[in-house]
Order: sequence, then structure tokens, then C-alpha cells
Amino acid sequence: MTLAVFSWIVTLLFGIGLYLVSRQVLEIAADLVSGLVGYLRRQFQPRAMRRLIAFQEQGVAQSDAKEQKSLSPGLILYGLSQLRVAWIALGVLAALIFADALLSPVALTVILVGGELYCAQVRSQHLRRLDEDAANLIVQFSSRYPISRSLIRTLTDSVSTLPGGAVRRATEKCLARLNMNQETNLAVQPLRDAGHMVLARFAGLLADVQDTNQEVFLDTLRLLQEEVESRMELHQQSRQSLTLVRSTTRVLQVVVVAAALAASLLPNWRFYFVENMKNWMLFVSMLGVAALGSFYVEAELRQLEAG
Repeated sequence: MTLAVFSWIVTLLFGIGLYLVSRQVLEIAADLVSGLVGYLRRQFQPRAMRRLIAFQEQGVAQSDAKEQKSLSPGLILYGLSQLRVAWIALGVLAALIFADALLSPVALTVILVGGELYCAQVRSQHLRRLDEDAANLIVQFSSRYPISRSLIRTLTDSVSTLPGGAVRRATEKCLARLNMNQETNLAVQPLRDAGHMVLARFAGLLADVQDTNQEVFLDTLRLLQEEVESRMELHQQSRQSLTLVRSTTRVLQVVVVAAALAASLLPNWRFYFVENMKNWMLFVSMLGVAALGSFYVEAELRQLEAG
């Protein structure tokens, strides 16, 4: 009976993994169709327009090729953290390898919960780095633009102070487009595509720099800088205040894992939980409550830290 219930759990998780893989395949197919439509559209454009677009894309592609040669370990880990299917498959594989009434649920729960927490941690670090680089870019731009009054020169000087990362790559793409005399509204699109609210607002501000009074532009830029600095200060304070809570949560999670392993390995506890289906379901329910509690606490901590 226990093995039958466990096989149903494995089948359910396999179905979830199959759904996620199918969704990923559909997204790839949609990207391929979009690329084909774009290719056909370019083929029907006038020759001069095709040459101009190809020249612009060549400049951006060369910049992207240089960036891909120097991928940082953090960027690689961030990419791997998005593969939730890998964590599910690894958990199911570990459960099948143990093939034990108690060790299999423990291994499955620990790997799934640990994978989700690791993914959340990597995403949090990525967003934190994005916040810091975006704030640094805006502060550097705000301090240099009133002196030079040149968008390209100010962005060039500002990006040189940034470390390698998503914000620097997006800014360098903007500079490559601006140097090819592309319209400002189109040139700042990489900043909008970075997926950061402050960068999107900064890109909108840069897009209207030619049509906005300089005094109004400088005042708006100063307000944006003050908002960014206030936002970073609040984030720093919230992270410091939540350090103790986060550490306590980690200790409790380790205690739960140790208790689950003890119940699986110690003879008396093991005999109690495998004696009948009721006790086994109690063990699985406790693992589920611990997993849901971990997810809930981590979600609350991330929300408080972001707020």
C-alpha cells in the first residue's frame, strides 16, 4: 500500500515535470516562429533599409559576442536557477534511487525545497545587484550630465564606473545604438528590457531629453536620483533588520531535516512510521507542512525585504 501511494506521488510529479517541459518547448517554438516572421519581414524591405538594419545589428551583435566570452559565474548560476524542471527531476530520481518508504519522501522534499530556496536566493541576489548597479548608473549620470550636457559622453563616462553585469551590458548596447545615430527612443530600449522599474523610468527620461527643457530634465533627474538613494537605503535597513529572522529560519530548517533523517534511520522511530499507513501518512503530512512553512516564510521575507 505504501509503495502504491508513493508511485502515485511519483506519477504526479512526473506529470508536473512533463507540463513544465512542454511549456518550455512551446515557448521555444513561439520564439522560432517570431524569428521566422521577422526574417520574412526583412526580406520584403527595401535593399537600402536592409543594409542599414544589418549594419546596426552587426554592431550590437559584436558587442554581445564580447560579453558572452566573459560570462561571470554569477550569471551562469542565475541561468541555471531558472531550470525548475531540473530540480523536480533530480528529486524524483533521488526518491526512486532510495526506493524507501521514509527516505524517499525525505529526499524528494529536501531536494525540492532546497532547490526552490536556492533559486529564490539566486534571484534575490540578481535583483539586489540590479538595484545597486541601476542606482550607481543614475547617480553617476546625474553628477556628470549638468557639466557635459552630452547624452553620449555622460553615458560613456558613467558606464565606465559600473562593474560587469546586466546594467552595464544594457547601457553599452544603448551607447552602440546612439553612436550609430539611432533615434534616442529606440536606442534606450535595452534599458527598458532589463526588467527593472527604475531603469525603465530612467530610459523614458533619456528618450525625451531632446524634447524637454533642460531645467525640467535636470529637476526630474535629481528627483529620480533622490528616489533611488532613498530606495537603496530602505532596502539596506530592511536586510539588516531581517538578518536575525532569516538566520533563525535557516536553523529551524536544518532542525527539521535532521529530525526527518532521524525518523528515517533510527530503528524505533522508523518502525513506528512504517508500522501502518496512518503513521506513514502522518510522516508525509509533517514533511508537507514543513515544506509549505519554508515556502511561506521565505516569501514573506522576500516581500518585506523588497518593500
